[in-house]
Amino acid sequence: MQAGIDIGYNAGKFVTDSRRASFASVVGTPTRQRFSVNGHQNEILLTVAGQSWLVGDSAVENSRFLKRREDRHWVDSEEYLVVALAGLSELTTANGVEVKLVTGLPVNYFADKSTVEQRLRGEHRVQRAGRNAQRFSITDIRVVPQPFGTLLNEALDQRGNLGQPELAGRVGVIDIGGKTTNILSANKLAELPGETVSINLGGWDIIRQLREQLAEVVPDLELRDHELAAVLRERRVRVAGEWIDLPKIDDILTPMADQVSGTIQQLWGSALRLDVILISGGGAHLIGDRLRQQFKQARVVKSPVYANALGFWKLSQRLR
Repeated sequence: MQAGIDIGYNAGKFVTDSRRASFASVVGTPTRQRFSVNGHQNEILLTVAGQSWLVGDSAVENSRFLKRREDRHWVDSEEYLVVALAGLSELTTANGVEVKLVTGLPVNYFADKSTVEQRLRGEHRVQRAGRNAQRFSITDIRVVPQPFGTLLNEALDQRGNLGQPELAGRVGVIDIGGKTTNILSANKLAELPGETVSINLGGWDIIRQLREQLAEVVPDLELRDHELAAVLRERRVRVAGEWIDLPKIDDILTPMADQVSGTIQQLWGSALRLDVILISGGGAHLIGDRLRQQFKQARVVKSPVYANALGFWKLSQRLR
């Protein structure tokens, strides 16, 4: 199985030729719902090395204690490995699978490439509730800078061959994730290091500011992070059965867009040398339009949340 996985601080995205999956990059104690009309069909309850974890959205909703890491060293943590293996279990139900894998790291953390390779390479055994045990043998792995996935997704076809030659020129990528925004400049599908950087700014910064804004509007309302993300998308919140509009959300989004564009101008100047600028990541839905107004050759890619993982999967087609 060839797979592309993009494990961000906010969510993990997982892709093969026939399946896509995404869930929150969080694990928690295995506290299960006592009853659900729909049963536990979407729940990820995974046992790795003798320890059981709820993973993803089911952990956010049900676990009493959550483990979510937002630091550089989380790639060496137990949570990172559990999220990765849970993602592979979403891609296939087969008992034994050989996996050729491509994944990514934030630009500023790319020096941790060997850590990720060592963490993931080899044989992993898991037991997912309601299934037979699974064995994943990761025999080949390649780690690339995270935003390169977006460029690869646009430039390569599904066999991993160059399908869009015009994207082999000078291209910029703005990949807005949960904790980091990766800004990449490439020429002939090769990174230009002097014009590439990560900044510690992302969607969770907006979520935290939204929490403060809501505390002023509805002081007694307590929402978890995934509920705040829904409020941000809807631009309104439901309180005691009634909707309350939140028109001041633009007051949160504009400063973030300004900070990203300011960093871009420091790196790329006017950016007129770039043929195209690709905007991806979950934050593309939030500030993508604002960035497009500042850079006329910029566009939000299709499926911006999955863009990196799709590009990783296309590159995995070359791992034969």
